[in-house]
Amino acid sequence: MMPQFVTIPVGHDAATRHQRASAVPVAALRGHDLTVAERSALLDCYANSDRTFLEIATTHGVDRERLQELWFDLFLAPSRR
Repeated sequence: MMPQFVTIPVGHDAATRHQRASAVPVAALRGHDLTVAERSALLDCYANSDRTFLEIATTHGVDRERLQELWFDLFLAPSRR
């Protein structure tokens, strides 16, 4: 039996997926009054889903509860504008 090749549609290469994935969190952070540490911690949460909020908050010098609230508000239950 001959192996079947999968054709990938144009625009679905790794670079395009990476660009789309990196645009999502940055767009969600626009228009919010965040400190540099909070913004950095939120992007770290998005990029490293295997780490806990406590680990990331400690790394960036942010309160864990504040980080979780921001994460929930901005990414899990975004407000409709």
